[in-house]
Amino acid sequence: MKAEKKKFEDQAKVLMDSLNMRMLEGKQQILSYSKDIGASFDNIEPNFAGSITDVELYSALKLIVEHRGGIQLPITHNGLGYNNLIFMSLLLAKMQVNASESYLGSNSKIFPMLVIEEPEAHLHPSMQRQLLNFLKQNLKANKVRQIFITTHSTHITGALDLDEIICLYKANNETHASYPSQVFKDDEESKKYVQRFLDATKSNMLFAEKIILVEGLAEQLLMSTFAEYVGKSLEDNHIAVINVGGKYFNHFLKLFNTNNSAAINRNVVCITDRDPMRKELSIEGTTYTKCYPFELNVEAEKYEYKTSKQNMDYSPNINFYFQDELQGKTLEYDLVRYNPALDMLVTDSMSNQEEIKALMKLFKEDKSIDELYSRLSKSKENTRIIDGLKHEKLSWSDGNKKIALIAARYLNSVGKGVNALELAYVLQENLAKLGSEDFVEFIVPDYIQKAIEWVCES
Repeated sequence: MKAEKKKFEDQAKVLMDSLNMRMLEGKQQILSYSKDIGASFDNIEPNFAGSITDVELYSALKLIVEHRGGIQLPITHNGLGYNNLIFMSLLLAKMQVNASESYLGSNSKIFPMLVIEEPEAHLHPSMQRQLLNFLKQNLKANKVRQIFITTHSTHITGALDLDEIICLYKANNETHASYPSQVFKDDEESKKYVQRFLDATKSNMLFAEKIILVEGLAEQLLMSTFAEYVGKSLEDNHIAVINVGGKYFNHFLKLFNTNNSAAINRNVVCITDRDPMRKELSIEGTTYTKCYPFELNVEAEKYEYKTSKQNMDYSPNINFYFQDELQGKTLEYDLVRYNPALDMLVTDSMSNQEEIKALMKLFKEDKSIDELYSRLSKSKENTRIIDGLKHEKLSWSDGNKKIALIAARYLNSVGKGVNALELAYVLQENLAKLGSEDFVEFIVPDYIQKAIEWVCES
């Protein structure tokens, strides 16, 4: 290395001497003032001389970005995120050279460790993933022994394995560390499920102060609006709404069940449907199928019934909220059960719009249950609804029957995803009219209201 440095310095001296010769006339003019101001005395005078080292030469170069077409741009014309990438690449290259056995000798004891603070700053999500993939390859190639990244990016956490994640959080004014992979050490099935579905949207649960877990897209899209109607703000309370894609709460709740010391101590509420079901007793091997609340327990000699219930094996920071056990079914069903005359809920994407609005109008006018029956169109499902409501063992009042009829008809006319988007827009538009005569009262189903209040106030 010393020989190479000496060789570079000798070559640099030739270049510097050549520059001095080219600058001779200009140098004389520049330095002529030194005599006049008294800087030349006692047989000494200023002059130019010097050498350049390899490190100093690097400092003389300007980092540019060059397009394949030949256009060159200064690095200052780039976005901050892109420049951060270049900066990290240069630091990493320097660190790896400094830690190289060929550079330091085979007897060197080096444990190269890379620490990056929030690399996602000003960086496009796809470039975040590309950076992470590069670092993983770097680690695999033993160019660095250990990498630490602090991040608030769901794109980065969504691309990591659970084994690679450590969560730092505060509880009771103390900082704690959680190791998500450790909560699954005895449950490989749940670990694989969470690993598969912990994408950029669901991994937000690792950063939130509190979490609402819901079954589907409709609840996820509407929950923030529901909170505004009950006078709460999910954003102000740093609450993440996570759609788990069905009744798969158990897998995700392992991350927060503080009965396990490795879990994250965060308050979590699960909002889920009752989903009443039944199966025929006379047919061996038959499976449960969905039924209406008014069909529950009325033919015990023919069917076996069940509804979703709360799992009690969780710590106190986890709570479940369902619809009413006897009259609830799903979100869409309960929206109308609490707002049976509110035709604002009938969105453009729904089928049977005029029929549902007519049923709501009849309810508002307090017409008889028979008039509502007569307004239903002829179909196999509508016949089932009428037969269920007319069953001799059903002891509901006519008022509850009318509400159930409209709710069932509404539920069967909804396309969940599109309807939820339209409904969120309609409810937000109505909310903007609060305090004016144009505002229409909308009642948030009580199980949702209680869930929102619990998680916001806990």
